Amino acid sequence: MKRKLRYPGWVPTCAAILGLALTLSASYWQFGRAREKSALRQQYLVRQAMPPLDLRNDVPSLDAVSYRKVRVAGKFVADKAILLDNKLRAGAAGYEIVAPLQISGSDRYILINRGWVVRGRERSDLPVVDFPRGEVTIAGTAIVPGPGALELSDETVEGRVWQNLNLPRYSERQQMNVLGFVVNDESEQADGLDRTRAEPGFGIQTHQSYAVQWLLFATLIIFFYFYYGFFRKKSGDEK
Repeated sequence: MKRKLRYPGWVPTCAAILGLALTLSASYWQFGRAREKSALRQQYLVRQAMPPLDLRNDVPSLDAVSYRKVRVAGKFVADKAILLDNKLRAGAAGYEIVAPLQISGSDRYILINRGWVVRGRERSDLPVVDFPRGEVTIAGTAIVPGPGALELSDETVEGRVWQNLNLPRYSERQQMNVLGFVVNDESEQADGLDRTRAEPGFGIQTHQSYAVQWLLFATLIIFFYFYYGFFRKKSGDEK
């Protein structure tokens, strides 16, 4: 005898609709983020190809200076330098050396990420970094820090060692009015610091991967809804 066609009840139907709405919305959001990050990477490539900005003459807005090549002359304030902790290079732990530079002919300061140095065997064995005396010219890329990393503890600063670079916190602690961006130093200097830096990771593929995963979840919801709702036999169904 021909088996009757079963229909899913309203509870699994509502659950399936809700699940599809959530998974498709999440997938759409992830694809949107991937497009935004792709546009950001394109902006980075365009700005890297532009002529360097001379910060002695012009300090543009944060939106305009981000990822631009810049050049600035000034003097380092060595006693205000900090070490950013837990920076890895080729599997080795180390510090990034960040120091303020007073811009020539100005009372403004800008933070320079001078480069990376390997950490000593002991946590208390801090590296000794030489600073050039007198006026120097720094060439590099301007980076606008994000809103900050999630800090699970208030103990994020131990003397010169900082866990994260927070510009407002730095300005307050050092009593210095620093500009709202950092310059990654790309100058050639014989000071033993590693200045090799990879292109920023914009996470485009990560967002695309998450978007595809959400689409797979949506596909599974549709499959199980139809399989259990229409096709799978229940005990007692007519054969």
